[in-house]
Amino acid sequence: MLKNRPVISLLIGAAATAAALWAYASQPRTAARAAEPVPIQDGKTIDFSSGRPVTKDGAADKAALDAAVKEIDAASKDVTFPADSKPKK
Repeated sequence: MLKNRPVISLLIGAAATAAALWAYASQPRTAARAAEPVPIQDGKTIDFSSGRPVTKDGAADKAALDAAVKEIDAASKDVTFPADSKPKK
């Protein structure tokens, strides 16, 4: 019986590996779709909350867009960048 122990261990390992591969391969796969291009339009927002891009043009969306523009302008009003130094020869 001791002579067959490595063979039995190998068979158990092979069976466990085959079961794991079968379980992985039997999972349903969904095909990845190509992303739909969404045109950017002035004054409109793009909502991705549903999982798909939806262009919206409501009063609440315009108010949020105006608030965001004001916030960006306020945050960047004091930002400056130094001029490039002259290239060394």
